[in-house]
Amino acid sequence: MSSRPFGGASYWWMSSRSKNASRRFAVMGIVGGLVFIAALMAFVLVPRQATRVAVNVTARLEERPDSGQTVAIRNKAAAEMAFADSMLSVARRVVAPPPAAVVDTFSAAARAQRQTLAEEMASLTRLIERADNAPLPSSYRALAAAPSLAGDAQVATLVDSLTDIEKERDAFGTVSGVDPVYVALTSRATAIGRQIQAVAEARKSALREQLALLRPPAPVAAVSTTHVDTAQYLAQKTQSQRAYTGALESLAAIRATDARIEGESSRARDLANLGAPPLAMLAAALVLALTIGFAASFMYELKRPTIADSREAEQVTGVRVLAVVQPAAVVAERSRRQADVSGPPLIDTVSESYRRLYLHLAATEANIPVVTVVGDDAAIVATVASNIAASAAYEARSTLLVDVDATTSAIANVFRIRANPGLSDIISERADWSDAITQAVIGRDRMLDILPSGTRRGGEASPEVVQRIRGDFARMERRYDLIVIAAPTAYLLRSEASVIPGPDVVLCARVSHTRIAKLRGTVEKLRGMDLRIHGLVLWDDDLPVIETQEQTEPEIRNKTGARDLVGAR
Repeated sequence: MSSRPFGGASYWWMSSRSKNASRRFAVMGIVGGLVFIAALMAFVLVPRQATRVAVNVTARLEERPDSGQTVAIRNKAAAEMAFADSMLSVARRVVAPPPAAVVDTFSAAARAQRQTLAEEMASLTRLIERADNAPLPSSYRALAAAPSLAGDAQVATLVDSLTDIEKERDAFGTVSGVDPVYVALTSRATAIGRQIQAVAEARKSALREQLALLRPPAPVAAVSTTHVDTAQYLAQKTQSQRAYTGALESLAAIRATDARIEGESSRARDLANLGAPPLAMLAAALVLALTIGFAASFMYELKRPTIADSREAEQVTGVRVLAVVQPAAVVAERSRRQADVSGPPLIDTVSESYRRLYLHLAATEANIPVVTVVGDDAAIVATVASNIAASAAYEARSTLLVDVDATTSAIANVFRIRANPGLSDIISERADWSDAITQAVIGRDRMLDILPSGTRRGGEASPEVVQRIRGDFARMERRYDLIVIAAPTAYLLRSEASVIPGPDVVLCARVSHTRIAKLRGTVEKLRGMDLRIHGLVLWDDDLPVIETQEQTEPEIRNKTGARDLVGAR
């Protein structure tokens, strides 16, 4: 067996299923053809239906409303509102004249003193706000250094106390920063700072009082005696406001209607444009058909997995694959020889697959004088068994080919010989072995003995008849080097009624057609009957076409006549 390829078991399982799915041309053809026709019909009918729907939608569309008059009303109302507002502003200016100008009667020295007090008060206010925002010794020290507090003895004393407490706290803080004493010193420093801030507040109040004495008097507004009637302007503004609001609501409704009509028009255009060029539709239908056809074939393969290759066959059965029969190459020499032209078309004496299969059996010839080729497909079993026997005869071995399937008489049809008398006649004692065995020419001068199956089916043979036929086969083993028996699997499984004398079996299976479960079950049943399975033969080709002798005789005569005519020319 070959070495294990790269990839896991699941990968190779799916790969084998895909390979078999691609070979199911019937399933892919039927499903793909139906999908292709349905897709083409859909691609043709759907655009036509969409066009009709688009025409109906377009016919039902209403006309777009005219917003020109509404816009004119809105603009006129806005203009009237602006006019009313302007007239009301004029009336307000007439009724409430501007206040009289303020006259500063203070001297220049007083005005300078007022300016100095204002600046000092502003500086003091800024330092107080800093101390409120950041209550730190540095903030309090900066507040005490203000010009307004520079000469205050109380402030100087508080600053000295703050400095001493800060030094003591800094010296104590090098030992521990979370001690209660350290916290108490910090609280004491904050209290001193608050006292400095209180002095600053008192100074600020004093500055405010001094500044109030130096401010000029407040202007006195002039009393107007003019009366203006604004009722008409207020009424005009109210009426214009209502008209403006109504115009805006109308425009919003018009915009909503336009949006709805535009949406329906866009949908109608999309439906009218639903379609594609003919080549694009054909390509899309083809791709869809191939995809769905392969998917259907793949699902069928997953549901009923079949043998994909020799590796899988060996893996699921544990039996060696002896040969893989593939399409035979065309040999030009065979078309020029009379023996090949008139010979059976399914006999291929130059095939390497059949030659290797025969050599495998010939290597153990002393142990297996009788080999049975079995399988579920009569045409494949007959073709493989016939070519094994033909390869043995081609190697100058005395070989007997036996057909036990009277329902098909496939061996007789492969070699184009009579089917009667055959094995069924020997079983029913209507003929003997010498009458039933016939010969066929292999190549130019090699002879192959063939025992056809006969066409007379008489049911299952009795145990006495089975023993008699097996005894006859035992005598035939002394005459022939190899006996090849072609039998269906169902016949071989009837061990008690089977006339097959030997336990050596070659099992045939067809790639991508033989189910894995059935092949595994067949191998287990054959092993349960103590049969020796020498190997598998995988058929990786089209099913062989076996014609009856009556169907092939006119074709042989035509080929022979054409050959003679060419030779005469």
